[in-house]
Amino acid sequence: MARKNKITTDPKAEKYQRERTEQLKQDTESWKPLQSSPPWYLSKIAKNAYRAILPALMKSEIVKQPDLTVVAALCVQVDIFRQAYKDIQKHGIQSAIYKPVVSPTGEVIDAHNFAGFKKNPAVTTLSDSTAKIKQLSAELGLTPQSRATLLNLNSDDDDSGDVVDSIAKMLNGKGDHSA
Repeated sequence: MARKNKITTDPKAEKYQRERTEQLKQDTESWKPLQSSPPWYLSKIAKNAYRAILPALMKSEIVKQPDLTVVAALCVQVDIFRQAYKDIQKHGIQSAIYKPVVSPTGEVIDAHNFAGFKKNPAVTTLSDSTAKIKQLSAELGLTPQSRATLLNLNSDDDDSGDVVDSIAKMLNGKGDHSA
């Protein structure tokens, strides 16, 4: 698999990578910055996720208004993650299945015959949303590895750890009071 282009201003990085990053910044500096308010169509949880990640995205100077759909998709996935997890907490990861045993004449012999377990569909939803959150976060520079490529590692005023903590709180349900 081919490597993704590294976007970095780190002086320790390869010269061509720093030059490509500067070229990208120059080419997109006339683009509108990412809007400060969440899109109207997002749920309350997704809007809170948007507000939590916005500071890191603004600091990167790479993510711009044309990237709004990717940012919104990440926020929607955070909402889906929370909903799926809430369903799993309520209904469990699996449930017992009972099927009636019927005689050849149609008489019910055992109305509650245990037939096994059925996986809660929310488990698959949770797994899918987790993978999508990871992928979209990496695309936007919100994972430790991708942040290292988007942010200048020598910056003294780097507060991106606070933003990552905010995202973690949002995933854990501590970033809003609607749950």
